[in-house]
Amino acid sequence: MMKKYISILIFSCFTLCSCENFLDLAPQSVLTPDNAYTKPDDWQQTLYAAYGSLQEVFVGKYTITLGEFGTDEVIPFDMGWAAYSQLHYYTFSASHEFLDNHYRLCYEGIKRCNAVIDMPSDAVSSDLYTSMIMQARFLRAIYYFDLVKMYGGVPLWTKSSIDRSEIMKPRASVDEVYTLITQDMEVALGLPSTWPDAKDKGRATSYAAQALLARIYLQWGKPTEALKYCRMLEGKFQLYDNLKDIFNPANKNQEYENIFEIQFKHSGSWGLEGSIQHSYWGPRNVGGPTNFGGWGGFGPTQYLYDSYDNADKRKKAFFITEYAGVTQDPPSCGKFWDPETGNVIEDDNLNFILIRYADVLLMKAEALNEINDTSNEKYEALKAVRSRAGLTSITAADNLSKEQFADVLLEERLHEFCCEHMRRWDLIRFGKLAEYMKNHAGVTIQPYHVLYPIPQAAIDANDAITENNEGY
Repeated sequence: MMKKYISILIFSCFTLCSCENFLDLAPQSVLTPDNAYTKPDDWQQTLYAAYGSLQEVFVGKYTITLGEFGTDEVIPFDMGWAAYSQLHYYTFSASHEFLDNHYRLCYEGIKRCNAVIDMPSDAVSSDLYTSMIMQARFLRAIYYFDLVKMYGGVPLWTKSSIDRSEIMKPRASVDEVYTLITQDMEVALGLPSTWPDAKDKGRATSYAAQALLARIYLQWGKPTEALKYCRMLEGKFQLYDNLKDIFNPANKNQEYENIFEIQFKHSGSWGLEGSIQHSYWGPRNVGGPTNFGGWGGFGPTQYLYDSYDNADKRKKAFFITEYAGVTQDPPSCGKFWDPETGNVIEDDNLNFILIRYADVLLMKAEALNEINDTSNEKYEALKAVRSRAGLTSITAADNLSKEQFADVLLEERLHEFCCEHMRRWDLIRFGKLAEYMKNHAGVTIQPYHVLYPIPQAAIDANDAITENNEGY
């Protein structure tokens, strides 16, 4: 699952340059997935490339900010950079470079997935063929899920070879995108629950598919379906007693609490296989990006830190209030800490945890609340997360209304998953983005800001997209 693996696909419908001239030429030879690859390993490399796109989509230099900025949770400190301040204050346009970067990277990942999905059935052994298809569809679902959350309906390209008439493709509806996503992820339920060989850790599993289906259905507004997949994971994972163990690189791929992790590996050189998390989230004003000095461009808001009860163990575990004699005001995020290799710029050994069991528990509580369940089950799920944090239980005896329980749950998600790229989507799902931005960030936004605009470059390259999202 490494960045260095490059897909050798020649024909892509996702390029943003003009296609018309070269399509009019009569090529002497045409490379397609059927004839460009000569051995099974070629297909494996393309699957690795499809995994590799996860690194850039979720922890790229630009994309790392898109689920965090414009919320009450994280603030850019470098407001002099227009790209940062525009995201915080919601003054961005369809030409924003971060959005363009994210959109391209998602479709690059989709392109790689489609190549594997469309590979000839005799390209590899039958068992490996089935496994590779399921893994590629798992990954394609992730990329389309990130697109639909960001932009709403988007074009659906599902083939590796695109007929000329399909290059310009209109946006599908939100429901059509979610339908494809759930169909893909449900195929991945046939994957093994774990990969016994250490070299395969980080591949998609049936457990990861179940957890992500819960997340997908919940974001789609289908709590009954989400609950079904939460229940499938009951007893399959546990919570670490020590909060620091969740993010400790020594616990990578242990499959104890963390269900699916995007793979990174310290490589000893800037810009290769290491993660940028340690550098980007580190303390500020302590001498540069090495030795956990951090680039200092963004971090938790003071509101986030102050919202924790002092008895909450997460307040100490997840934040750094002082480093190397320098007070961090507001505190820095302490989740992404690599004590061994974090002193190398953008080359730490931290995986990015895409989903963990604490999320499944709180999604279960949310789904139960949404369907007006009257049992004690949602309180028990909430209790499991709060107990680890050292907090007292909230029980049915507290007699919370549906709306009150939702408010408690939203705050619990803030405190458990801060800086893990979830806050924007949580606020949107709970219908609280505008309220919380005004009350806790002092920023007034419009209803249409729940979606980002389709990047202008994508619209310019696709004549079938005739209008952008409302307000852009």
